[in-house]
Amino acid sequence: MIYEIVPPRRDTSRFNTELRGVEEVLTDHRITAINIPELINRREVGGQTVYSPATIPPEEYAMMIKDHKEGIVNIVAPRLEKGDLIRRARRVLHEYKIPNLVLVGKERREDLLPGPGALEAIRLLNSEKGDGVALGGICIFDRESPSGPEYGGGSAKLSEEERVSLKAEAGCDFVTSQITFDPKPALDFLVSYQEICEEAGLDPLTVFIGLTTVSSQSILSLLKSLDVVIPVGIQKRLTSSERMGEESVLIAAEVFEAIVEGAERSGCRVPLGLQVEQVGVNNDDLSLKLLDLTYATLKSVSLNVE
Repeated sequence: MIYEIVPPRRDTSRFNTELRGVEEVLTDHRITAINIPELINRREVGGQTVYSPATIPPEEYAMMIKDHKEGIVNIVAPRLEKGDLIRRARRVLHEYKIPNLVLVGKERREDLLPGPGALEAIRLLNSEKGDGVALGGICIFDRESPSGPEYGGGSAKLSEEERVSLKAEAGCDFVTSQITFDPKPALDFLVSYQEICEEAGLDPLTVFIGLTTVSSQSILSLLKSLDVVIPVGIQKRLTSSERMGEESVLIAAEVFEAIVEGAERSGCRVPLGLQVEQVGVNNDDLSLKLLDLTYATLKSVSLNVE
């Protein structure tokens, strides 16, 4: 199980007291690691796209929690030139001794940025891995888009399972999925990805299913603005509930249970994990309730889980 915590913003005074609000998460024995995203402000300046950090560097937050949990540092690779990316990764892996990196691509496909895409970044950093180091990527179950230069170019569209297969070939060890509210795209992905691995004679990498709770209408709107796909029926179920937060816990647990049980029924052997994401603030209690329900699901099935 992974728990994602957003690091403090650069312009906030919460930095020195941030750990006080997540002590229960940091001491929860069910959580293996804390995933720390790199949040970026995207601006258009003089006809150019500029990405700038919105929070403190995730590796700084990872150092803060190091005595409590293993950290996973996310880096938005395209905003850094190759040399800068390699130097930063070396600092995280070898100086800070944080053994897990997730390489993230740009926010929009049309953005022109100086650095490599996620796939190329994984290839670049594969030689830096060493013993005990894991490289990760992002997975969006229902994504299908043109291949682009780093995936071979051309106008043909690549499915997400094809993209993940290429990431694994480049040296990726695991992927964390976009927050999901619908089990079907996840199951379709898992079945297709296993087929690709079987045909190639490769072991599938671990897929961490992303879940979150929704405590308010503003959080629901935020998720939609981030292109998280929320089925109409789920939206109605959330907005019609007098206790949206508690209802969202049940929904997320049901989605995860459907994915795990559906994968087991289909004979899927893709290793699964769980990532609970913190969206907004003051929802740690809801997240821990979600952990209660999903942990039972992980323990109740024979599927290979991590």
